[in-house]
Amino acid sequence: MSVPPGVAHGVERDARLDDPRIADILARFDALGGMEGFCEAVRHANYCRRPLRLQGKVVRVVDGKSRVVFNTRTLPDQVLLKACGSRRETLCPSCASIYRGDAFQLVAAGLRGGKGVPESVAEHPAVLVTLTAPSFGPVHRRQRDGRCHPKRRMCPHQVSLRCTKHHDEGDPTVGQALCASCHDYEGAVLFNLTASELFRRTTIYTLRAVGELAGLSVREVAKVVRLSYVKVVEFQRRGVVHVHAILRLDGVGDGLEPPPPLFDAELLAEAVAVAVRKVHAPLAEQKGPAARRVRWGSQVDVTPISDVADRRRRAAAYLAKYSTKSSDASGALDHRLRAGVRIRGELAPQMRRLVATAWALGEAPAYRELGLRAWAHTLGFRGHFATKSRRYSTTFGKLRVARHEWRQSQEEDPDRADSLEFSEWKVVGTGFSTAGDAWLAAGMAREARTVRIAAIEDRTYEWRRAA
Repeated sequence: MSVPPGVAHGVERDARLDDPRIADILARFDALGGMEGFCEAVRHANYCRRPLRLQGKVVRVVDGKSRVVFNTRTLPDQVLLKACGSRRETLCPSCASIYRGDAFQLVAAGLRGGKGVPESVAEHPAVLVTLTAPSFGPVHRRQRDGRCHPKRRMCPHQVSLRCTKHHDEGDPTVGQALCASCHDYEGAVLFNLTASELFRRTTIYTLRAVGELAGLSVREVAKVVRLSYVKVVEFQRRGVVHVHAILRLDGVGDGLEPPPPLFDAELLAEAVAVAVRKVHAPLAEQKGPAARRVRWGSQVDVTPISDVADRRRRAAAYLAKYSTKSSDASGALDHRLRAGVRIRGELAPQMRRLVATAWALGEAPAYRELGLRAWAHTLGFRGHFATKSRRYSTTFGKLRVARHEWRQSQEEDPDRADSLEFSEWKVVGTGFSTAGDAWLAAGMAREARTVRIAAIEDRTYEWRRAA
């Protein structure tokens, strides 16, 4: 009985003879396609954790004659495994890695060209911006010196707000409120709800500030330069969103023309700093002079991006790594909630309080029309995690089409060019059919990830030697 590479690696880790998953794995050797056929199907699905199971066939018509060129009846379990395509790393690390790679290509194309974007865009001024949320109450934190809250003070509820611990990076205490009674959970949820609108206004204020610094009016600057951007939202461990964005100045025109020399990266960075200090948005779309206003927090970082020391590539990688993050690291909030805060899995108390607050505000008369309960799993945030302006660079759709066309070009099939293809598919399930199959696929994914990391380290070593 031969075991394909990667299978033993996944089973030996914690296998027991009485584990029922062992029987599922052994049954694979006698099933249709055998163990090798199943492993090949998992590899074609890119080691997806919860693939779609499809049944169907592909019919090709050549010179008026049709023939079946693919049928799932010949595959293991008579199904085709298709990757789920999730962007969330907590749901499917394999599919998230592809999304992260696409996000990198999208961001990098807007900084150095490629993927249909002219290389001259590398000369356009650009800045990397990090916008934070204001404080809604003291929480456990990791300062640069490692301390949390060393000063001794008491809150109105007679709870000590002092913490002398040096929290590690993975300490679950980080982000938790020092006093839950003092923490403004409602304000945090409503800030998340308004964050997208606040960023939209920030881009408007930034272009106005560019004009003011250049001595131009709002109308005049709009005729000279255009602001393009890409942004990614990150959930902090305290449960509020931060925004990481790249802003770029372009000249006005049909193409991506460079702006006049007066508009450089330093001017753009100064304009962003001015805009962040001034910008505000009505809280949760409230109107009128009595509406509460939302502003960014005091910690704002604006860094001009040059091409020195490969900074543009590193800036693209910095944004891409946040594109696959979820509301919480455990994955308990990866799906919309249908029955309140009865959440499966472990969830930090801070996150659970925010979910409960968002759910309660969903029935409050002032916010009922906003549909907050549909966004309780994202703590009130209802925008997209990664967005860009239209002219910044390419799109995820174009990147996926290019990858599909490349894969088709690798298949040597002379009949494909002069033929018509028709396909019929239906979804028969999601995920693997047995626990043993899921366990086996997880082991194969670990093996593939280990090989990939080793290959990257080898290339990095060779590159450093050559340098």
